[in-house]
Amino acid sequence: MKKSPRRRILVVCLLCCFSIMIFAQQVTFKVKNVTVKTAIIKFKKATGYSFVFGSSKVDTNKRISVNANNQPLRDVISQILVGQNLDYEINGKFIVVKEKQQIEQKTVSPQRSHYNSSQIKATGRVTDEKGEPIIGATVKVKGSSIGTVTDLEGKFSLNTLYGSTLEISYIGYKMQSIKVENKFITIYLAEESKNLNEVVVVGYGSQLRREITGAISSVKGNDIDAPNAVSVDNLLQGRIAGLTINQLSAQPGSAMSINIRGKLSPNGSNEPLYVIDGVVISSNSNKASKVGPSRLLDYSLSDGSNRSPLSTLNPDDIASVDVLKDASAAAIYGSQAANGVILITTKKGQAGTPKITYNGSLSIQSLGKYYHMLNAWDFMSQCNLGAKEQWLYDNKYYPYGTVQAPSSGYPIIYTDDQIAKQTDSYDHFNEITRTGIINDHNVSVSAGSEKVKLYSSINFYDQKSILKTTALKRLGGRINLEFDFNKWLTLRINNMYTYIKANNPSVGHWRENANEANQTNAAMYFSPRIPLKNADGTLTSPENQLTANPLKFSLIKDNTTTKRLMFVPNLEIRFTPWLKGNVQFSADETSDSRDIFSPTEARMPQQIQNNYGGYSNAYNDNYSMEEYLTLDKRFGLNHSFNATIGTGFYCAKGNSYQFCVFNLPTDALQNNAVQMSSDVDDTTYGSNRWQRNKLSFFGRVNYTYLDRYIVGATLRHDGSSAFAENHKWGWFPGISAAWIISSEKFMKSTSNWLDYLKFRAGYGTSGNESILTGNNYMLTTYGNADAGGWFFFNNIQTNGLIQKQKGNKNLKWETDITLNLGIDYELFHNRISGSIDYYVRTAKDLLDFAVLPANDVVGSIAKNIGETRSKGVELSVKCNIIQNKNWNWDSYFNLSHNKSYWVKRNPEVSISPWVKYHGELNAFYGWKTNGIFKSQEEIQQYTSNGKVLQPNAYVGNLKYVDVNGDGVMDDKDIVKLGCWDPAVNYGVGTTLSYKNWQLDIDAYGVIGQKTTNGWGYTGFLGSTCINESTHVFERWSTFNPSGWRPGIAADVTGNNNKSGTNDFTLINMWFMRLKNVKLTYNLPKVIVHNLNISNLSVYLDVQNSLLLTNYKGLDPEMEKNSAPFPISKTFVIGVNIAF
Repeated sequence: MKKSPRRRILVVCLLCCFSIMIFAQQVTFKVKNVTVKTAIIKFKKATGYSFVFGSSKVDTNKRISVNANNQPLRDVISQILVGQNLDYEINGKFIVVKEKQQIEQKTVSPQRSHYNSSQIKATGRVTDEKGEPIIGATVKVKGSSIGTVTDLEGKFSLNTLYGSTLEISYIGYKMQSIKVENKFITIYLAEESKNLNEVVVVGYGSQLRREITGAISSVKGNDIDAPNAVSVDNLLQGRIAGLTINQLSAQPGSAMSINIRGKLSPNGSNEPLYVIDGVVISSNSNKASKVGPSRLLDYSLSDGSNRSPLSTLNPDDIASVDVLKDASAAAIYGSQAANGVILITTKKGQAGTPKITYNGSLSIQSLGKYYHMLNAWDFMSQCNLGAKEQWLYDNKYYPYGTVQAPSSGYPIIYTDDQIAKQTDSYDHFNEITRTGIINDHNVSVSAGSEKVKLYSSINFYDQKSILKTTALKRLGGRINLEFDFNKWLTLRINNMYTYIKANNPSVGHWRENANEANQTNAAMYFSPRIPLKNADGTLTSPENQLTANPLKFSLIKDNTTTKRLMFVPNLEIRFTPWLKGNVQFSADETSDSRDIFSPTEARMPQQIQNNYGGYSNAYNDNYSMEEYLTLDKRFGLNHSFNATIGTGFYCAKGNSYQFCVFNLPTDALQNNAVQMSSDVDDTTYGSNRWQRNKLSFFGRVNYTYLDRYIVGATLRHDGSSAFAENHKWGWFPGISAAWIISSEKFMKSTSNWLDYLKFRAGYGTSGNESILTGNNYMLTTYGNADAGGWFFFNNIQTNGLIQKQKGNKNLKWETDITLNLGIDYELFHNRISGSIDYYVRTAKDLLDFAVLPANDVVGSIAKNIGETRSKGVELSVKCNIIQNKNWNWDSYFNLSHNKSYWVKRNPEVSISPWVKYHGELNAFYGWKTNGIFKSQEEIQQYTSNGKVLQPNAYVGNLKYVDVNGDGVMDDKDIVKLGCWDPAVNYGVGTTLSYKNWQLDIDAYGVIGQKTTNGWGYTGFLGSTCINESTHVFERWSTFNPSGWRPGIAADVTGNNNKSGTNDFTLINMWFMRLKNVKLTYNLPKVIVHNLNISNLSVYLDVQNSLLLTNYKGLDPEMEKNSAPFPISKTFVIGVNIAF
């Protein structure tokens, strides 16, 4: 039927209106120095328009900048395609790009004269690897202008010749080529690597991972998302090769042992530098923890927790963590970066519909593996047997002598009647522990427009630990703001406030003394035959008066309150699309206060006063002002240049004070009336104030040629008031280069399996100023005289003032020099990726001490003497094992090996003859052993070089190995037994997803670490009446002749072992800790949509559920801590809701 003129006019009008709408559509779109590929992806997210390429001559790697504010759509498209001699057509939501003057229809019929084969209609469907249709993919006949684009279902149809080749492409996916056959074709497009386009924070800027030349590892916040973590360092265990994190105590908020690529400084700090949102975080130990009767109890009642500097940061606020491992990357931070740098970036607001997220969890903690102590009856029996064994030895009765022991006369601690009437046995460790509970609640809001963006969060963390006296509460908030005033001015303001209140019992110590004033020791040593409380509720007295009742620690009020405020405004001025300037001010203020009172009933065995109470406060304030310019420009098609130059002024200051009074007349007022104490002589007090200023100049330059040849250089010049007079300024340079060899034409033959291969090399220097900022060795100091320094002046007793330290004006920072060689790779369509690094790290100008003449006032002076070195290898692998519509399986694995050794030792300090001059830093030496003696005959038969090797030995003594065979156990038999450092640290994990279910498993461990495979608390009980572990049954004695541990007799031969070490319980230890097993269910989108929310997931998480090891002791991570705060097993249930 013929169309009426009116209908034709209507169609024309509609088409005109549509064209006018397209031409008139206003778009705001801004990108800076990104590739065309990145710009197109962001443009689609911002506008919904997809680019379709009908030309293969599009340079998607070209860098462009677009700054369009409410401009016509076509103008913005032209800016994206600028300088490429391209034209385009807008077809609905598709922008079809082609060469200028190219005549192309959506589908063009071939001309038969060009081909000799039969013509067919090729049909098919294009999807991603999950089976989802790709709309707007370009399908083109290779070598011709024939092409089309896929429809809303990903389908296409075009006329071509049988046997010809189709090329299918789409932005963000790898191009596929396929032969045309007479059937329906399904093409799966694989995504191009997201890793290479990741933005990595490098300090005073960021770079694409593809262009990184240094050794930098990154973890996204979503990858370390674990509930109930009080600090981010706990989440990083096993995630990054070369980053070693050990948990020495499980006390809430306690710091972890962290180092990057080994410990090279014997006397300085080996802790990395922390930077949060561009602000250097001080890990200074100016804490309000040293209050209490320290002069009387020495260290025994110090604060129970060495808190992590990151415990005030809410892990849920973290967007990414980047670790600068080599000096070429870390040199930009100069004198603070010798031990590497950990850069933490918090979340930012996003433009669009406001997003409110709630993440909450409830955790239940139970006691994991711990000591098994003797029950009451075994305790009483072992006390009797131990007392008798001691009697035999003291009187040299057989087998400790030749005379047979009489049948009576030995001491009896508990009679048979007492043992028979003992009705109860008490597990005192259970009495001081409980089921732990953690409540962790996070609410965050992300909202904004093109002008203003906001990220805000609030966190409440409440942990009632498994130790009844221990708890931690944290309330924190964050507001991150971004104001885009106009096209050239942006202001970002990051704010954080945290309040922490913690109870701090003194628990755990590397020693196992019965009179050690900490609760865990006391609980294990206290006699199991008596309860901790009498019937009237008062505390029972111990059988051994040097052992404290563990409940005394529950009576001590010991609270620490920490407040932290961070305010970081950053003003960015964009002078041109390729030049900008930043001015950043930061204020980081922390206050720490400790409030302690110990009543009379809590009096410790070592304590001569009745009660005590006191306060301490510490304040740490860090301020900085940094200004830097960044130039980021591409010249032509082949040259890219990035440079940063800036300066910074830093001020760190603090003060602290503490006092403690004794013998208050009443416990009723606690420490609220300390003026009532009349015990002036025992009162302790002190105060301190300090300030350090630093001025720095820094710069970084990166140049890229042909998008595959990259060179970079960094330089920092630091001057500090903490540096000694003759070394006020230091230079810290770094240089690096990279070659993306996979982009070379000669590598095209490997393109079917090798996606990306980059070689890296870097060399740089950085400093360890902790030897200067952590003390005042460069200054001559004076202080109160020690004991004996009192004198009378005008009939007033006065404490004398003497020189305490001789300053060294030539003292300077330790210098770290690192050479790093690395490879980054991606294989099999990005299914496998990772890196390999080899490094040599040298620490020079180590802090040590030179001995002064005997007639000098002080005995030594600090100097820069010595040099150490470490060599290591790091390997990391990520795999995408399965990826389809329903299943996805990812995994990761990393390992690192490090060996640290001496290059130059302090010539003024003599070393033992058996110690190797260039030996490993943590090497240890000693005698080899061969079991124990179990009879007098065995002692006489144990010979070497025709002589009885240990003629003065007793049964139960260790048998030593005469290494040199001269018949004498002496220094010549001391050999290297090993090194305390592990041979390998590793981490492994996997994520398995099926439809709405996701399973995450993470583990970490070590291989090849020498350690003593022993248990504490294995001594003979006897008349001491202090409890021991069930491992006392392993000790040899006359009543336990099959025991394999040494007996009660003094080891006369062993006393000649000047090394003080032997290999009796030494093993080559390994372990793997299953840190996290988390199962998540994401509710179907249909249900979520009906609930008017955008996402809802629930999860179950089991933490520290399994420990595999050949170590027979308590815990391989805590093997040097005799009574540690135990690592608990934790069961977590949580929910994540997004609105």
